[in-house]
Formats: sequence, C-alpha cells, structure tokens
Amino acid sequence: MMLLDTQDLLIFKHIADLYSILRVTEKLDYVQSNVSQRMKILEDELGARLLIRSNRGVRLTEEGTTLYKYAEDILKLMQDTKSAINKNN
Repeated sequence: MMLLDTQDLLIFKHIADLYSILRVTEKLDYVQSNVSQRMKILEDELGARLLIRSNRGVRLTEEGTTLYKYAEDILKLMQDTKSAINKNN
C-alpha cells in the first residue's frame, strides 16, 4: 500500500512553483540533499519520473504535471480539514 507524505507533496509543489530545488531549500530551510532524496523517494513510490533537472532549473514531466494538479487539491483539502476541525474546537 502506498502512502503519500503530505510534506513531500508540499516540497514537490514548491519545486514546481519555483522551478528550483535550491530555492525551495532556502525557502523551507532544508538541506538540498534531503529535498533531493525526498523527491527520489516520491518518484520511486509513484513509479514515475516527476522532475527534469537541468542547469536552468527544474521542470515537470507529464507525470509531474499530473501529480501537481492532484497535490494542489490534496494540500487544499488538508488545509480545509484542519481549519474545519480547529473551528469546532
């Protein structure tokens, strides 16, 4: 059974938005090797290459674009859920 980590989805979304792993590491205060490793694990878990890395930055593969759309929805639902639960407390 596959379990996607929401933090990995957040990191992935930031990479897609910023076109750069380095900029994401600075924004989230992570070590670059940690971010790269987490993306490798995510790609392995999904069985698809998600990112194309070059000296110009990072861009999404077709599979990465698909994941990006779902990641946006999942992260929004997670935030909405958290807000709804906190509103009731």
